[in-house]
Amino acid sequence: MRLGITFAAMAATLAAVPLLHTLFDGAGWWRPAVLAVVAVAVAGAAARAARLPGWAVPAVQAAAALCLLTALLAPPGTAWLGFVPSPAALAALRGLAGEGWGAILANPTPVPTGAGLMLVVALCLTLLALLVDLLAVTLYAAALTGPVLLAVLFVPLTVDQGGVGWRAFACAAGGYLLLLAVDGWERIAPWGTADPVGTPRWSRAGLRARLAALGGGARHLGGGAGIAAAALAVALLLPHAVPGLTEGAVYALAGGQRSGAQTVITTHPLVSLRRDLTSPTDRQVLEYRTSAARPEYLRVHVLDVFDGQSWTMSAVQAARRNRVADGDLPEPPGVDEDGGGTTAVTTEVAVPGTAARFDFLPLPYAARRVEVAGEWYVDPATLMVFSTQGEAAGLTYRVRSAVPDPDPAELGAARFSTVSTVDRGYLEVPDSVDPRVGELTRSIVSGAATPHARAVALQEWFTGGRFAYSLRPPAVPEGVDPLVDFLFDSRIGYCEQFAAAMALMARQAGVPARVAVGYTSGTRTADGRWVVTERNAHAWPELYFEGAGWLRFEPTPATAAGQPSATTPAYAVPADPGAAADEGGTEEERRPEAEPEPSAAAEPGPEDAATAEPAEPATGGATGSGAGWWVLVAVAALLPVLLAAPALARLARSRLRWARAGTPSARARAAWRELRADVLDSRLGWDPAETPRAAARRLAAQVGLADPARAALLRIASAEESARYAPVPEVPEDLAADSAAVRAALVAARSRRVRLRALLLPVLR
Repeated sequence: MRLGITFAAMAATLAAVPLLHTLFDGAGWWRPAVLAVVAVAVAGAAARAARLPGWAVPAVQAAAALCLLTALLAPPGTAWLGFVPSPAALAALRGLAGEGWGAILANPTPVPTGAGLMLVVALCLTLLALLVDLLAVTLYAAALTGPVLLAVLFVPLTVDQGGVGWRAFACAAGGYLLLLAVDGWERIAPWGTADPVGTPRWSRAGLRARLAALGGGARHLGGGAGIAAAALAVALLLPHAVPGLTEGAVYALAGGQRSGAQTVITTHPLVSLRRDLTSPTDRQVLEYRTSAARPEYLRVHVLDVFDGQSWTMSAVQAARRNRVADGDLPEPPGVDEDGGGTTAVTTEVAVPGTAARFDFLPLPYAARRVEVAGEWYVDPATLMVFSTQGEAAGLTYRVRSAVPDPDPAELGAARFSTVSTVDRGYLEVPDSVDPRVGELTRSIVSGAATPHARAVALQEWFTGGRFAYSLRPPAVPEGVDPLVDFLFDSRIGYCEQFAAAMALMARQAGVPARVAVGYTSGTRTADGRWVVTERNAHAWPELYFEGAGWLRFEPTPATAAGQPSATTPAYAVPADPGAAADEGGTEEERRPEAEPEPSAAAEPGPEDAATAEPAEPATGGATGSGAGWWVLVAVAALLPVLLAAPALARLARSRLRWARAGTPSARARAAWRELRADVLDSRLGWDPAETPRAAARRLAAQVGLADPARAALLRIASAEESARYAPVPEVPEDLAADSAAVRAALVAARSRRVRLRALLLPVLR
């Protein structure tokens, strides 16, 4: 039955659950999952007690977990007998799982707990429990459960900027070590003379012998546990001693090296934006003092790539040439000597030590000099300043900026109407964008003669009362493009939707554009400080004008119901405020009746939060609606590794066994154990009661070995007998060659199916 290893596998799976606690908001998300994992273990023990074949055990376990989840989460009256899945119950569970998955995609972490979310988590952990049980109990490969359990660790590291606490990591690592310990115990506890020949099992002598054997197994287990505990302590303490391994730097460095430069990976900015805007605490992010009477936004990230579904950030390189050595930064792209004017601003920023993690510095654009401690790099194209070894939390840094202050009249001049020096990628629009979006853009800017006029017309079209602001936009109907739904149907969203839509439409209008993510100016205090909190998180479009460079625009409604701290730059305000809003657009677009009811958007129902628009995919591994490609790539890359893992483990075990065989007796034992593994792989059966010579004769007759292989087999058997019974064993030197010859003969004698199974799932003992 292997009860010990069965419930150790259950414990290892349950120990990984705390890794996920930061991802969900509310109590009870874990209860159905924990019960499902327990059901898998109990069903597995029962199936093995009934001596069901190995292939049937996972089916029984999956059925037990499904019945349990049906009883817990299916609507009352839909399941047979209250727990047996019926078609109606399965349909309800599918719908519930869809709601849960939609809630995960639509909400930043922590995701609100609901029945759908609980079902999705329970199904995922049920699959995890099935894989761990299959590897540890059925296939006798407990060590291979490590990569499976490690997948749980990657989930919070990928989607949650806060990472994983040491307690949760220690719990998960302890569960894995417990599984290995129990597996080792089951392997070594029977060693020795627990039941000496002729000694009654429960006599005093028999009990003493069995306790001695168990004591030997405990000593082996204690030694292994000590090594494991030391390794765990090193894993937890080493990052605090080595600066390069602190916090999340090790994951940032995993981006790889290219020509001496490190590719920096960060949480997707739009995921962080949603988390900040929906934070129930509204914690302080930073505070600053500035020489500007009207401070500019603090930009953190720039998203410059649009793939038809979402905006993402191009990879930035921490190359030596981009290092912020003396504090000076490159010239802002596209700005000439008389490029519309700038205002010199000095800003001193203080980031609390308790603030959320920053690998990119919040800076007013365009920063010209940054005085900051540590090793920082600058991206020349965007002037983002970032680090690979630390974060801005707890830092105080000083910024000198040349804030753009162009004359709106000059922006309309002919010299600002070309885009000769800008990267043409800022004008790229995928063919997959719905043609109606282009038609709408052309109608809005039809009366605008210059790029600046077109930009202002687009901005005023968004802020002219046609849209409503809500952090919980309604669910997008299945099969409908979220952009199309936002522009033509719901017209409800927050800064992410407004900035993304205007940037795309600006490109369609011939104005290079990208999306910036950061914070608005914040709130001024009585002592002259400016305080920025999580609710000041914001996204806005940046548009390029030759000679003036990149300029900020503001399409998000700056109202109490929207982003109250949003401001429109002076150069983006039209001379006649009503003109641009009335410019272009169809008569239907301009009618007040086409506007959504603000009251309908202001109070979204609970179902809106669970089925809202899917999240954007995350750079460096966060999840979202467009993240399917990296999942496929990861699966394609890991599948060959997982398939080859048992064979590689067997090969490593064999080579280690022969490397340690330094004495004649050790060579004989190594050859005999290799023979036993080869026989079990070939499905020929192995009887421990047989003598080596009897086993060799049986195998030779059963397989029909040719003379060379038969002779090699007999030499292995004779060497084993000599090692067991002879005072001075006589063992040939070339037993490794004999072992290889016998293995080849056994493999050649079996069917293709048996050979394939032996290759993919060899015996690991």
